[in-house]
Amino acid sequence: MVRISGTQKKLGVALSLVIGVFVVIGVVRFFPTASNQGYAPEQPIPFSHKLHAGDNKIPCMYCHSEAEKSRHATIPALNVCMNCHSVVKTDSPHIQKLRKSYEEGKPIEWVRIHELPDYVYFPHKRHVAQGVSCETCHGNVKEMARVEQKSALTMGWCMECHRGQTTPRNVMLKMYPHVKNPRGPVAPVNCNTCHN
Repeated sequence: MVRISGTQKKLGVALSLVIGVFVVIGVVRFFPTASNQGYAPEQPIPFSHKLHAGDNKIPCMYCHSEAEKSRHATIPALNVCMNCHSVVKTDSPHIQKLRKSYEEGKPIEWVRIHELPDYVYFPHKRHVAQGVSCETCHGNVKEMARVEQKSALTMGWCMECHRGQTTPRNVMLKMYPHVKNPRGPVAPVNCNTCHN
């Protein structure tokens, strides 16, 4: 029988703790949380949704036109910005930076705010088609001078909506048109709905 000394036991415990810490760090880095709630990064050009979508009432779909047809809402190409800014506020240093990028064919390196993990399949078009407004997930963007992630966008947060617990009333009425106070699931909750 092999005898283990007190020093060897302490060394084994210390080594186990070190390995355990590295495993936990690896898991956290490999499987990050989807929630960046409150994240509001500074952008290369201070674009105000409050000014554009709020004060000027430009619809979300004018700039984010792919939301109705695609998995992604997409950030608009510079030519969409230049539709107005070829004549509007052309003396602004920010618009001049935008124009320079447009003329050089270089995109603006916007900082992504709402980002889900790669293993999540989220189709904007499916949600838009069911009447889920942009504000449901993105917050009242029309009031944001700097966009921030308002909702958790975690799996649990999405599941509450799919189960009908936090679903917007207009979507509930669409799913249950002949029910006075609709309750119940509005979308599939099986794993491959979002993880395929």
